[in-house]
Amino acid sequence: MTVQIDLRISPSLLARKLLCSAYVATPFNKMDRFKFQALHAVTMIRVIVRHVRSGYRLIDIERRGKGYRIDLLFQEISSGKKRLDEVKSSKKIREVHRLQAALYPRDIAVDEVTISNRQVDEVLSSQFIQEVQRRAEITRQLLANNPEYAATTYTPHQDCCYICANPRCPFQPARMPAEGTAENAK
Repeated sequence: MTVQIDLRISPSLLARKLLCSAYVATPFNKMDRFKFQALHAVTMIRVIVRHVRSGYRLIDIERRGKGYRIDLLFQEISSGKKRLDEVKSSKKIREVHRLQAALYPRDIAVDEVTISNRQVDEVLSSQFIQEVQRRAEITRQLLANNPEYAATTYTPHQDCCYICANPRCPFQPARMPAEGTAENAK
């Protein structure tokens, strides 16, 4: 028997779950969070400047919804087309970034979905977005209806493994216990 559950997962987590359903997010410490937020803010400014110079008008910054935050919304001045822009401070746009951008709610009226970093803006195709949405629905159902199986379905992926905190994953290297923990005191 399967039970349908309304499973809300943020686009950033769901993107990684699409790649490996057993992925567990590693918590940020305060210093790492601060560094990330600073890099992200600088990158957002660069993306805004690049878009304004290219003929876009900034509509919104960090629009929040239930379980997500859209980085930037623009409108092209000449055509009126609206663009959702997911900003990444990473030097390279990764597959997981594309997946995350494609996962934003469909009820947001935009004509384009773009992933940007300091150097480039990559427009996602509508076919790619539809395929990601389809895969996301299958993954949500798996996570809701068979969480035990999902938590042990390990799929190594370079965009997930380096920040995964799943201690049972056979693909994770053995980690040293953190300083000051009871395990380390032994």
